[in-house]
Amino acid sequence: MTLNSSGPISLGGSTAGQSINLELSQSATAQVSLNDTNVRTLAGVASGAIVMPTNFYGKSAVTIFISDQFISDFTGGARAATAGYRLTSGGLAQSLVNTTFTTLETWCTPTAQAVNYEVFITIVSGGLTSGTTGSWVALSTTQTWTLQFAVPNSGQCVFTAQIRKVGTTTVLATATITLDADATP
Repeated sequence: MTLNSSGPISLGGSTAGQSINLELSQSATAQVSLNDTNVRTLAGVASGAIVMPTNFYGKSAVTIFISDQFISDFTGGARAATAGYRLTSGGLAQSLVNTTFTTLETWCTPTAQAVNYEVFITIVSGGLTSGTTGSWVALSTTQTWTLQFAVPNSGQCVFTAQIRKVGTTTVLATATITLDADATP
């Protein structure tokens, strides 16, 4: 969530958008002070006076980040080739090569907030074997996009991934993903 851009802001309390504790994923009644490191980080004030409530207007404790990726499965014709990309509901971005998923990065910090976001995939070139494209898809469930070719075929798909908070229109992160599946001998 994000703190309100105007009006009241408090350290504690149970009102979303007004409670610094809730924004920091703490309980509404947790002990908190303006000098706590996480509170200073949220305010964007490393030292000195924090101005309540203005230093907190529009601030969010959630970080959304994805980077460009090139994911390739080259089999030399020994088997089908599968390359894939997935964003998990646990906040991880992962590659798929053959049947193995490997974590590339954490796309949502804190990871528990990942369920509040959605992704839009736009094909730039090529095509996918599986995965939803062309519409916003909730990341409350893990989403996977794959490209697969049987021997002796190969291909590539390039797409962009955009992430935004559910119910908003502001894109928070964008990356270009290239999947390369080569099963040629």
